[in-house]
Amino acid sequence: MSDYILEKESALEGAEHEFNGVNVSEVTDKSLVMVAIPRGTLADVESAIKKSCGLSIPKMEQSTESSDSSITLWRLQNSQVLAYFSYDGDDSESYLKSKFNASAYFTDQSDTWAMIRVNGPKSREVLERICPINIDPEVFPVGSVSRTVMEHIGTIIFRDGDDSYVLLTMRSFGRSMLHAIEVSVKNVL
Repeated sequence: MSDYILEKESALEGAEHEFNGVNVSEVTDKSLVMVAIPRGTLADVESAIKKSCGLSIPKMEQSTESSDSSITLWRLQNSQVLAYFSYDGDDSESYLKSKFNASAYFTDQSDTWAMIRVNGPKSREVLERICPINIDPEVFPVGSVSRTVMEHIGTIIFRDGDDSYVLLTMRSFGRSMLHAIEVSVKNVL
């Protein structure tokens, strides 16, 4: 029997940079679980989730928050939602499955993604340089979520506050995305 122990490592080693008007930091305190909804069971799954924690399935490219604000659901596909929530353990899909008590399929996606928060008064200006979708507050209000490509990197963008965005990219592209954001910050400031 080996004595090896696997240890959790963040994609960007907890990167955190403060600029004048913009903060760029790795999100390390959230889990991400894909909830796949079997065909023909959307109403049943939504009812179970609503009963368990006050969450409804959001409209496409929108999010909903649980009644205690601990879980946010993002909808980017018809039969799937992403659950974004704080959880420190290593069995987040089991935790969410027992919490939701729904007949769906749960897959932990947390270690697949690099998650980067860009916030501060100039955050939108920074992201507009590299984000091809319109993130104007009139078009992309708080709670909006979308798939896009930034600097040739597949990205999910979630607006979680007035001047705050969370960007997700595949873990292997995390450093490239962080670099693209930092270059954009320097060009804006």
